[in-house]
Amino acid sequence: MMPLYPKNQMKSYLFVDISLFVFFIYNLFVINDELSLLPKFLLFFIIFACYYLILWWKDWRFLLATFIGITTMIFLAIWTDPIFLIYLFIFSDATGKVRLWPHLILNVFLISASYFIVSAVTTGNPFYFLATILSPFLLLQILFPFCVRFIRRVHSLENDLDIANNKLSYYIKEEERNRIARDLHDTLGHTLTVIKFKSELAIKLLNMNPQQAKNEMKEVLDTARNASKQVREVVTALKHIKIEDELTHSADLLKDTSITFKIKHSSAIPKLSELEETMITLCIREAIMNSYKHSRAFHLSIIFSIEGAYFVIKIIDDGIGFDVHTPSSGEGLYSIKERMKLIKGKSFIESNSTKGTTIQLQLKLGETANDG
Repeated sequence: MMPLYPKNQMKSYLFVDISLFVFFIYNLFVINDELSLLPKFLLFFIIFACYYLILWWKDWRFLLATFIGITTMIFLAIWTDPIFLIYLFIFSDATGKVRLWPHLILNVFLISASYFIVSAVTTGNPFYFLATILSPFLLLQILFPFCVRFIRRVHSLENDLDIANNKLSYYIKEEERNRIARDLHDTLGHTLTVIKFKSELAIKLLNMNPQQAKNEMKEVLDTARNASKQVREVVTALKHIKIEDELTHSADLLKDTSITFKIKHSSAIPKLSELEETMITLCIREAIMNSYKHSRAFHLSIIFSIEGAYFVIKIIDDGIGFDVHTPSSGEGLYSIKERMKLIKGKSFIESNSTKGTTIQLQLKLGETANDG
C-alpha cells in the first residue's frame, strides 16, 4: 500500500505543503464567491491530484501532472482573482525535487509564463503584474526550485560522506584486525611451537633423563614468560596514542568551525612512556571535545611547557565557562583527573563566565607510572 506522503520528505517539506493547501482552501472556499461549490471542488480536486502525482513521479508523468496543475491554476486565476497565482508555490516546491535539470527549467518557464498569460487576459497588458504585489511572488517561485535542489544536493552529499566515513571506519578496523592477527602470529606462533616441542621432549626424557627433562621444563617456563611479555607488547602497541596525532586530528576537527585553534610550543613535549603519553593524550582529547561541544568559544589554545621538573599542558578557551564545583560539570572532567592520577600527575581546572576555561595538566618528569 502506497503511503500518503514520501517518508524522505516529511521532515523538510510536509509542513510547508500542508500550510500552502490550508491557505489555498481558505481562499478558494471561504473568501472567493465568484464560483459555485461544484466548480470549486472540481478545480481543487484537479490541483490536489496533480500535486499528489508529482510527489511520487519524477519522469514524464511529473511533467504532465505539473502542466495540468499549472494550467488549472491559470484558469482559476483568470476566472476569479489573479492572486491565486501565489499558490503556484505548490508546484514550485515540487519542481526543486526533480532529478533532471531540463524538467526543472521547463517547469520554471511554465510558472513564469502563467503570470504573463493571466496578466494579458485580465488586463490586456502581459507586464501589468510587474507593478503589483504578484511580482515578488514570481521571483520567489523562480528561485525556490533552485534553493530546494541545492538543499537536497547538500543533504545527498552529507549522506554520501557519512556512508564513505562508515566504510572508511570499517576498513580501518579490518586493517587493525589484520595487523593484530599478524602480530600475534609473528610473536606467539613461533613461541607456542617451541613450548609444544620442548614439552613433548620433556615428557620423553622424564624417565630416561629426569635432569634433562627438568631443564627442558625450565626453558618451557621461560618461553611462556616471554610469550606473556610479547602479548603485553602487542596490547600496548594497540592502545598507544601519540600527542602529535591527537593534535593533528583536533586541528582537522576544528578547521571549519567558528573556533580558532592554536598549538604553542609543541616542541617542548618530552619523551614519555607509552602509558603516560596515552593518558595525557586522552585528557587533551577530552578537554578539546568539551570546549568544542559546550563552551561556545571563539579561541582555543594548547600550550606546552617545561616548568622545573614538570611537563605542563594548558588548554585554554574563551567560552562561557561553568561551575567546576557542581556535579553537573560532567564525567569528562572527572575522567581527566582520574587519568592524571593513574600516571601520578595532577590536573587543575579553572572556569568562569568572563575568562572562559583553563585546564592545566602536570606530570613530573622522570616518574614511572607503569611500575608493573
